[in-house]
Parts: sequence; structure tokens; C-alpha cells
Amino acid sequence: MAWRDLLNPASPDFWFIAGCAAVVIVIRQTAVRKVRRLLPPGPKSSWFGQVELPKTYQWKTYAEWRKIYGDLIYIHVFGNPLLVINSAKVASDLLDKRSGNYSSRPVRTMVTELMGWDWLFSTHRYGQWWRKHRTLFHHHFHSNAGPDFQPIQTKETYTMLRNLAHDPTKFSYHIRRTAAAVVMFVSYGHQIAQEGDEYVTLADKALACLGQAGIFGTYLVDYIPMLKYVPSWVPGAGFQNQAKEWRKLTQAMINRPFEKVKEKMANGTAIPCVAATELEKWIQSSGSPEDERVIKDVSAIAYAAGADTTVSAIQSFFLAMSTHPEIQRKAQEEIDRVIGTDRLPLFSDKESLPYVDSIVWECLRWNPVTPLGISHAVTADDEYDGYYIPRGTTVLPNVWGMLHDEETYPDPLSFSPERYMDREKNAATGVNELPWIAFGFGRRMCPGRWFALDQVWLAAATVLSVFHISKALDDQGRPIEPDLNYTSGLLSRPNPFQCEIVPRSEKAVLLLKNLGVEQL
Repeated sequence: MAWRDLLNPASPDFWFIAGCAAVVIVIRQTAVRKVRRLLPPGPKSSWFGQVELPKTYQWKTYAEWRKIYGDLIYIHVFGNPLLVINSAKVASDLLDKRSGNYSSRPVRTMVTELMGWDWLFSTHRYGQWWRKHRTLFHHHFHSNAGPDFQPIQTKETYTMLRNLAHDPTKFSYHIRRTAAAVVMFVSYGHQIAQEGDEYVTLADKALACLGQAGIFGTYLVDYIPMLKYVPSWVPGAGFQNQAKEWRKLTQAMINRPFEKVKEKMANGTAIPCVAATELEKWIQSSGSPEDERVIKDVSAIAYAAGADTTVSAIQSFFLAMSTHPEIQRKAQEEIDRVIGTDRLPLFSDKESLPYVDSIVWECLRWNPVTPLGISHAVTADDEYDGYYIPRGTTVLPNVWGMLHDEETYPDPLSFSPERYMDREKNAATGVNELPWIAFGFGRRMCPGRWFALDQVWLAAATVLSVFHISKALDDQGRPIEPDLNYTSGLLSRPNPFQCEIVPRSEKAVLLLKNLGVEQL
């Protein structure tokens, strides 16, 4: 048989040889591991280097494992070293202070190669290509860029208030529409339709797929990249067909709105936005195809990163207000005392409304949008606290576990904005730190966090100003207890729930009418 036949994935001999090679690799790595320095503790793996990992709500399982193994949990899966970090201090020591060694990403075969999310720079391995994307993103979404986006954030938030007044039962849709409207306008200058916008629907479907596959190790191909060559007809290779379908959505999400901007630029109808601004520069400088690719990627990243994360946080706000009337009342008293009842809160009021600000931070901590963070990769052998961390280790920061650490956040399962009100005392005692880690760590910390914080804050402040949120009632007038559970996946959000949303006063009705709401 010719060597080229042995290298053909369609040949049965290819898979026999590949299987033998995999076994040899696992045996070799297991043997090498025994003679090396002390590895962090973790569940014992089988002879094949396999540990049965949790399939859902992994962050809760890893938080429980912390009681057994400690802050660092080392797991060996199919020859792949996996390190779970359960402590904010350890995460800071490694992911922040040693970010040069912990800022890369593991190879995400399912997500990047098969599903086509290689344009999402949060999945890029650390290097020049990642830096190009991050530099361009920072140019538009840096910490001082807030005033550039606040007009569109205000406009679309007011639209959300009008929509809530007209049809409060669709509050979840109104939240998603508002977040999408802001980022689509910023990225592409696209003003989305009131109902059924094609680009929003497309992106929602693509992001839902990412949520299912996003956590490293969800699919075996993440651990054994060679499986990407397995023909889809092989038993157990159904992920290939699934990835092909998901890839169509991913590519359409990044290409279609970008091509629409180019079309509008050609006929002179383009609205100033990230894509149009950067494309104009690219044309004038006769840029390379690679530079155009970066522009297209970054334009799409703003939507992918911005729309879904703010939606989850704002949905958490509605859930928390419906189940904690005393917190809602206290926030409304602060708004009434500071700015009165004759106008809506503005961004300039933010520092004067510390309790509302604390509510926003607690929404981010209570159930973080990315409870297991985004996986990191170690680029060089390292040692920490006497433990050896080998090069190539995939690192999972258990953000949920860190934000529910009882020593740092007393009574962590409770929704309590009060925990942030005395920040000087918190700093002195080392408790209730602002949950910045919800946005990531080190050089991979979410660069759009300021944009997201502004969006969530304005939504919370204005809704509290004019609406009262409470539990929905059944046909007999009894309160319906909402489901407090969240979805399990890379992007976690509240399970569907109902709530009552009504104007809180006659003055609130008047404010809503001034926004264009006539039927109240």
C-alpha cells in the first residue's frame, strides 16, 4: 500500500494508525508526567488519561471540587492538561501578573476551525494577528470613548422604555432588540427594524450555536484535534455535520452586514460607523486584503461581544427587581431624592446614584454572563505555589466560583447591592470587591467593558425611574414564582420568566408620554 493511502482519512488503515499513535502519545505523556515535578491535585484519570467531566453547569461542579482539591484543579483528559482556577487570588497571580505566559488561547478546533469563529479575536492565540485586532478594537472602544456612544445608547434605551409601556409581556425581546440596535448602529450604521430584523435574527442563531459549543472540551475534537479529519459518516462523527450547519450561520453573520456597508459606501448612503470609517481609511491607503479582514472581524466582534453580554445582565436586573421589591424601592427612593421625578436619569447622574450603580455590579456578580470565563493557554512551563504547570495547559478560570466565594462575598447566593456601598471599608477588609473579573483577566480582559457597563447602567436607571417591576400573577391573582436558574453554556442568561411591569406613578406616565408613548 502506498504511503499516500495511509495518509488518506477515508482509508480504514489511517484510523488504525491514528488510534495507535494516540495511545502511544497518551502513554508517553503519562510516563513523563510521573517523573516531572509535582502537579496540582485533581481527580485521578484513567489509563487513557480520561476524567469524566461535568456536562452542564461545570462552574458549580468545579466550585464543589475546590473543597476537595483546592484553588487549583489539574485534570488530564486524552493527553491534554487542563487547569481549573477557583480562586481570584490565584487568577490574579497567574492570569494578571504573569499575563505574558497566560494570555494565549488553546486550539479550539470545533469553534474556530469547524464552526468558523476564527474571526472572533477572543479565540485568537496570543500573537501579532491578535494584537492587530485588539489595537483596532481599542481605537474605537477605549475607556474614554463613552461620550461617543452615549447618544445612541440613550436613544435606543428610550425606545425600550416606549416598547415596555406598550407591551411589557415582551420585555425579554425589547431588551435584546435594544442591545442589538446599539451595537448594529455602532458597527455598521444599521438601524434595525422594530420587529424581525434579518441581521439580528441571523446573529442570534449564530451566537446560540457558539453558546452550545463555546466551553472548551464540550466536543471531543477539542481534546483530539485529529478528529476533525474524521468523515461525517463515521459513527460518533455527527459533530461534523452539526459544525457545517453552524458554520453557514457564522459566515453569514460576519459577511452579510459588512457587504451591506460596502454597498452603501458605493452608492453614497453609508452612515458613519466602525466599518465605514475604517473601510474609508483602508481605501485611501490602498490597504491589503489582510487589513480589510481585520476591519470585517472587528466590526462583527463588537456585535458578538456586546449584544449578548448586555442582554444577560439586563435580564438579570429584571429578574432581581421582580424578586426583591425592597431593593427596587430603595433604588427608586435614591433616584427620586437625587434627580426628582420630572426627568429621566442621565449618564451625568451616575456618580450621584451609588445604589443604582451597586445594583448593576451585583447583576454582573450574581450570575456572571460567562461563568467559566474564556479559556487561556500556557505558553511556557511554569511553577506556582510549588506546583508544576506544563506548557500547553488549558486554563479555565471559574469566574462563577470566584464571585461566589464566601470569604470574599459573604452570603454569595443572595442578591445584595448593599455589599458595595462602603467601598473604602471593603478595600480595607478585603471583601466585596467590585466584580471586574466578570470581564476577564490580564491582557484578555474584555476591551468593551466600559461600553457594556454604560449600557446596563442606563437601562437599569431609566427603568427604575418610570416602572415598577413585580412577580407576574396567575389567573387567581397569586404571584408566580420565577425560575431563578440560568442556562448552562458559554454565555449564561436567566431561563425564561414572567414579570409585571407597570408605570410607577402619574409623573412616570407623563414622562413616558413625552417619549412618544400615547396609549397608557
